[in-house]
Amino acid sequence: MLTLSSKGIYGLNAMLELVKKSDQGPVQIKYLSEKHNIPQHYLEQIMVTLKKNKLVKSFRGQQGGYILARKASEIKIIDVLQTLEGELKIISDNHNSDGLSFFWKKSEKEMLKIFSSSLLELKNQELENNKVINYVI
Repeated sequence: MLTLSSKGIYGLNAMLELVKKSDQGPVQIKYLSEKHNIPQHYLEQIMVTLKKNKLVKSFRGQQGGYILARKASEIKIIDVLQTLEGELKIISDNHNSDGLSFFWKKSEKEMLKIFSSSLLELKNQELENNKVINYVI
């Protein structure tokens, strides 16, 4: 089964927040840490990894922080997760010898399809999911 560590989950949360704040300039790590309840030191390590892999840029100084290195529409969820987690697999290769290997391969293909969505698509999905329906009677 696919299991993501806190590193992948925290990193994706931070990246999504950068998408949401992209029109406001660099986002400080303290804000990201407090907003998503992520230990700041751990988040700094995650952001360094994302920076090394050219997914974010950092700026120093009082107005410094992090921004996306490319447009949100160009960064895929899988780019973030593979940078932080390594290769994503539903189950290990040694389980694919049984009669259900076709099912596991199809499941993995579907998972990769979902994770191939861009950060912009993820932001839009979140907005759609958070819409409040207001009924007046």
